[in-house]
Amino acid sequence: MSVSSLVVPSLTRSSDIPTAMNEHATARAELVRLQDRERDLLEELRSVRTAARVQRDKIDVLFKQQRLPAPITRLPLTILSDIIHCVVFDTHPESDAHRYTKRQLASVSRHWRAAILSFPNLWTTITIDPSWSVYLVTAHVARSGECPLDIIISNWSSYSNLSLFNNLLGVVVTCGYRWRSLVIRQISGNSAMQVVKSIWEMSFPSLECIQIFGVQIPDNPPFLMSRYTPTLKHLTLWDQDKIDQLQIASNLETGHFHWSGSVSGSRLLSTLLSCQQLRILVLSGSGGSSDQWPAPQSIHLPALVSLTLDLADPQPALAAVVVPNLNHLRCSRPFYRGWVHVFGGFFDAFTNVRHLCLTDAKLGGVSSELTGADVRAACMACPGVRHIELQADNIPGFFHRNAPADHWPHLERLTLEGLTVGTIPHDLIQWLDERKSREQPLLRVTLSEFCIPDNAPDGPWLSTLYKSLHGRCLFELQDFPLKITLGVHTLSQGDVLDSRGSYDSIRIVINEDFEG
Repeated sequence: MSVSSLVVPSLTRSSDIPTAMNEHATARAELVRLQDRERDLLEELRSVRTAARVQRDKIDVLFKQQRLPAPITRLPLTILSDIIHCVVFDTHPESDAHRYTKRQLASVSRHWRAAILSFPNLWTTITIDPSWSVYLVTAHVARSGECPLDIIISNWSSYSNLSLFNNLLGVVVTCGYRWRSLVIRQISGNSAMQVVKSIWEMSFPSLECIQIFGVQIPDNPPFLMSRYTPTLKHLTLWDQDKIDQLQIASNLETGHFHWSGSVSGSRLLSTLLSCQQLRILVLSGSGGSSDQWPAPQSIHLPALVSLTLDLADPQPALAAVVVPNLNHLRCSRPFYRGWVHVFGGFFDAFTNVRHLCLTDAKLGGVSSELTGADVRAACMACPGVRHIELQADNIPGFFHRNAPADHWPHLERLTLEGLTVGTIPHDLIQWLDERKSREQPLLRVTLSEFCIPDNAPDGPWLSTLYKSLHGRCLFELQDFPLKITLGVHTLSQGDVLDSRGSYDSIRIVINEDFEG
């Protein structure tokens, strides 16, 4: 075959060349379009960023020109006033609260000042005290509107400026019809007579509460009588020499009376016979052995629900009263005598008592021992008790195998006071086990007012006590004096918090994965 007869095929057809050129041109055109779009978007982004920056600057300028108030200043006046009211009335002494605290709070802002000045209840407590001025008392009277007033007269002595006292009292007596409560205290010398005489024959149509502490009242002041104080409901007389000679308003609902010396508690109790609305009565004081108490069941107090007898011998007073609705009874054990002397003659006499508190007379710091007869007498006199308060020293008497406390089938709560730090009440634990074995409900046991000896243990006493009572009762501590020193170190399991205290040792492991 000759060379001329060979035909070499073409690698590219002539018809494909225009097609390739078109695709190339199209791709370049799309690239140019995308690049133009990119430039447009970047320009738009720059414009948006510039506009956003301008807007932020504008907002900053507006915020500086008109700052938004703090959240507490946006509270309604009534809510803010209630908060300030709690702060002011939680300040002691009261004279400082109303002289300084309100002034300090009012200086915080105009909003707070407006709240204080416009809320009358913040101005209802007026203290007639040498540190107060006539202007301050006048301001309180004016800003309290027509709200009831609480008057406190205190800190006057023979060396005080009695002319100032007369001027201060002269401002508040003009609105005596608004007096809601009156407290007289810390007054000595001849000024006591001056204070009492200044309100001797005043009429207080709205007065509900009178408290007089350590100020001797001469004769029978009319302001304690129903004619002058027709709405008097609560009366406290503390350390009065002639407390048994006073005529007391018959509409009384609460009476707290404490005396010392030769006051006749029997005469005072007889005076209360006219107070048929009396609901709460506290008698506290020492009476002579020659005191002739009213005859048994001669003082009928049908409305009385709470009675406290903190007397040298409460038995005569307890025998004299007839209290069918009594719910709470607090009674002290006389020296050298047991509860059988107090409750021995009152079998089922106080069936409605649900809360019984038995305080212990201690001789030389050590309470006298209880006998089985003592405990049975208390249980039988008040068979319906649901809450019993005792001294921790009385645990062996009340709680042991076949204990008299089992005569309280509805017992729900036990409060023990004065447990010595470092001791474990084994008798109580055994009794709780027996109670649990009978499938009785768990008691709520509260320990309070702990006795701390000089050699208080450093060991894990609290942990041991908790483990001993856990599962046997609902256990709680009240005002436990735990003193601890904290130290933190790291272990592989996590951070460990060691707490070494005077009365206990606690270890708390904090997991590193803990969230919250």
